[in-house]
Amino acid sequence: MQSVDYTDANVLLFDRTGPVLRQTMSVLNMLGFKSFADVQELEAARQILANQRMDVAILALEAADCGVLKLIDDIRHRRSGLDPFLPILLTAWDARLKSVRLVIDSGVDDMLLHPFSINQMRARIEALINARKPFVVTEDYFGPDRRASSGIQADPSSIIVPNALLARTRNHRDAAPSSENIQAAFSGLRRLKLRNMARRIWYLINCLKEALPEPTLIHRYEDELTKVRGSIRKYEKALLPEDDKNLAALCESLSGALAKLFGLPPDAEGLELLEKRALALRVASKLDNEQSDSGDVIRGEKVVKINNVGGDLVQAVMG
Repeated sequence: MQSVDYTDANVLLFDRTGPVLRQTMSVLNMLGFKSFADVQELEAARQILANQRMDVAILALEAADCGVLKLIDDIRHRRSGLDPFLPILLTAWDARLKSVRLVIDSGVDDMLLHPFSINQMRARIEALINARKPFVVTEDYFGPDRRASSGIQADPSSIIVPNALLARTRNHRDAAPSSENIQAAFSGLRRLKLRNMARRIWYLINCLKEALPEPTLIHRYEDELTKVRGSIRKYEKALLPEDDKNLAALCESLSGALAKLFGLPPDAEGLELLEKRALALRVASKLDNEQSDSGDVIRGEKVVKINNVGGDLVQAVMG
C-alpha cells in the first residue's frame, strides 16, 4: 500500500475545552500531522474555513450542540467555507447523544468517541483517505452514502467527490477540491437529486393508490396530497434553464393533475392518472447510465428512504 505522509496536511481542530483540544492535537501529532489551525470558538473556525484551504476538519460536538452541526450543514451546502466536500470527523464524549439522527443527517463523514486511542484515530483518518463514502443527495439529505457496499453496488447512484485529504497525503491531484472538480461534483449531485426526488414523488403517490381500500385513508388524504405537492415544488425549484424542457413540462402536468384531487374524496381514477404522470417524470429523470426505470430498480421504502443513513455511523457512535 502506498505510504501516507501527513506532514503537509492542514487540520482544522475545534474544541471548546482547551486541555481536550491539546490532547487531540497530541494524538494527531503522533500520527504525523504537523500543521494545525486550532480554535476554541466556532466563529473562528468559520473564519478559517472562509479564508484557508483545509484538508480535514476535526470538530468537537458537545452534548448540547454548540452550532457544530449547523456549521457542517453550511459547509456541505456551500454557505460556509471554500470546500463543500471537506472531510469532517466529529468527536464527542456522550455515546447516548439524543441527537444521533441529527449528527447523521448533518453530512459528517464519521464520528469518534472519547476517550479514543491513537489506533482508533488512525483508523478513522485512514478511512477518510482509503475508503471514504461517495456522496448522495435526496430531497432532505446531502452527504456520504450510508448504505452498505452491497446496496451501493446494486444501485450505483452515488458520486465520488473531491477529497482534500487524499489529494494532500497521496498527491492524488485528481481528487483535489479545485473549482472545476467541485463544480463537476455538484452538477452530478444535482442531477442525482432530480432522479431521487422523482422516485420519491412516484413512491408517495403509489402508496396512496395502494392505500385506497383502507377506510382510514380519507382522514389523512389531504395531508398526503400536500406532502406530494411539497415534493413536486422542490423538484421544480431544483430545475435549471439548461435542463431538458420535458422535465418542466412533466412537472407542470403532474402538478395540474394533483391540484384536481384536493377537496375531493380519494378517487381511484384520479390517483391512477397521477401515478402515470409521476412514473413518466421518474423515467425522464433517470440517470444516463441507468436502464429503463419501469422495472423499479429500487422498491418500497428504499425509494423514499435512500437517506435512511442510520447504519454505519450509528454503529460508529455506539462503538
